[in-house]
Formats: sequence, C-alpha cells, structure tokens
Amino acid sequence: MQGPEHMMPDPHRDSEGTIWINTDVITIMANDKMPMFHYWFTNDDNGSYAKFLAQYVTLIEFEDLNEDGAFQSDEILYHTPLAAYEWTVQTGTVTDDDGVTTEIWLKYTKGGATSGEIPGMPGMPGIPGMPGMGHRDYSGDDAVTRFEDVTLQIWAHIYMNDYDGNVTDDKGVQATYVVDAASELKMDIEIGNFPFTTEETSVAIETVLREDLASNPLNQMQHMYQTREQFRNVTCSSDMNWTTASGNETHFQRMNNTNIQQIEFMDIDTAVATGFFKWVDTATITWPGGDTEAVNVTASYVPIGMGLSVYLAYPHFDGGTLLHDPSIGVYESQAPPSPAEVDYLLLLGIGIVSILAIVVIVKKK
Repeated sequence: MQGPEHMMPDPHRDSEGTIWINTDVITIMANDKMPMFHYWFTNDDNGSYAKFLAQYVTLIEFEDLNEDGAFQSDEILYHTPLAAYEWTVQTGTVTDDDGVTTEIWLKYTKGGATSGEIPGMPGMPGIPGMPGMGHRDYSGDDAVTRFEDVTLQIWAHIYMNDYDGNVTDDKGVQATYVVDAASELKMDIEIGNFPFTTEETSVAIETVLREDLASNPLNQMQHMYQTREQFRNVTCSSDMNWTTASGNETHFQRMNNTNIQQIEFMDIDTAVATGFFKWVDTATITWPGGDTEAVNVTASYVPIGMGLSVYLAYPHFDGGTLLHDPSIGVYESQAPPSPAEVDYLLLLGIGIVSILAIVVIVKKK
C-alpha cells in the first residue's frame, strides 16, 4: 500500500548516545541504555503540546492460576527489571534500488547482567533490588541470574510508505496488520532460551506508558489513556493508582474482527486520540526443527500512579522462540499546527482585522 509523500527521515545519535529518528510526522527519542522511547509530533516544538513514553520494564514468568490467559501480579513466579541487563543498540536504514530510504530501524539486544544500581523511570528514582517502577516485591538477585541467558531482542522499524504485514505459521496467514507510514514505530519482540519453571507457565513483558510528559508544563496532564475493548473503553491517567491490591490487573477484552488491539492517548478537552500503543493479538512460535505455530497474545493493564502498566502475555514456548509485533505512534491527522503555521494564521488574522477596521472607517466617512 502506498502512503502519502513524506520527507526523508533524519536518524542520528547525539553526543550523549541518545538515538533520534525524525520524519515530517513523528519524532522519536530512544534511550541508548534500555528499551525506552519518547515520541511526539515533529511540528510540535519538543513535544510542548503532547509527548508520550513507552518503556519495556519487566520480564516475567507467571502461572495462569485463574486460567484467563492474562497476567496478574499475584501469579508471579519470577520477574526481573530489564534495566538489570546490558543492552546493545544498533541503527540502520533500508534503501530501494534507486537509493531512496524506505525504512529506518533500531535494534535493542539484551546482554548479561549489569553492575551497579538499577536505573528507574524518568521522575522515578532507581531502587536497588526493585523493578524500575517499584510497585511490587522483587524476586531478588536470583531472578536476574535466572533470566541472564534469555535472548531478547526488540527490533523497531519506521517505514516511509504504508507497510502491509502478516503473521504466518505452517498453516498460512493467521493475522494481518498495516503500519502507517512515517508516523508509527513497529517493533519485533523476539524471546528465546527462556528457562520455564514448569510446562504450564507463561511469559509476560511489562510495558509502562506515560501520557503526561508535554515539555510545556501547562500542557502536562492534558491527555488521558483510553482502552479500545470489545464491551468497554476504560479511561484513566498517570496519576491514578489501582495497585493497592495484588492481582488487580484488568484483563483486556480484545476487539473482534481485527487483529490489532490498542490503547490510545486522548486529548482531555476534545476526547480525540493523538497517540497510541498497539499490538497484534497473534504471535509466532518457532519450534526446534523449524516448525512454526501462531498463538494468541493476551493483555492486561493497571494504572500504577506514575504511568499505565500494560502486560503482554505469551503462552508456554519451552525450547522455541517467540516473535510478536507491538507498535507506538501518533495519528498524523491530529498533528498540531507548526510554529510557522501559527505565525501565518496570526498574521492572516491581524490582516483580516485590519481590513475590516479600514472598511468600517470608510463606511463611517
């Protein structure tokens, strides 16, 4: 599918190692130490109107005690902060036969355990022996060691034309999706060599979203989260906290007739969605020997007082490798006017007022 024409992207690293990806629609700032992304509209000066964040925070093994397929915190066996490990970040581009850039990518690859204090989220201090958010008990150093040999890669792509994707297995195409050009960062999460405790346990990855990071303090807290679910749309914000009781994570009700499930960032005043976190509700397991199997992805979520924790849960894949596709982005149609456009409109308005004033004076004469 061919999307609208977009300016060529401008990927680069700054002197501190932070990775920047700029298209004419979205700006993405990626951390070089852990899988964390800030993103906002390019024509919005440093996210003064709206700036969002998505960070992959915790790797979890759990036992699905209530058999709903989703993760709840009272089902944890082991969990460890992803910030407890070293991460290698690579970047690159893909060009067509004419040398035109068609894709920018960046890849996070997990390494061994890091030394020193575990860093926290922006605005939340790192706490030794705690996951980045610190909203539940930590399983101790044993969990860091237990997951040290797990292979985990997050390979993110932004395309300059709309991209049609498929989730396939040995039986054929099991799910389809479209990645919007120049405004959506689609990620391939690949997990392998996971040390399952029993044949019944599952894996979850905790992703923390924040919607209140506008660089202009007057615009902070001007957005809220809203889930898009089959029988409800749940609205909440980063300052809400539902974690007073263990296991209070809400099972996300997947929408029928679509493979894309999502949580959106909504403008409080207009209730219009400006940004999103999406995921394909189907993942692929590659088994030893090469056979592939499509499996359901189940999600749960809970506001934690400093963000919204979203847990993507995957069924047992001992000996295999799992591949899944979430994404983040902004809706191009909701981009605010650029400063130049604001100045033009202001000048145009002044001009119109001046003309009307002259007309009134002439009429009075």
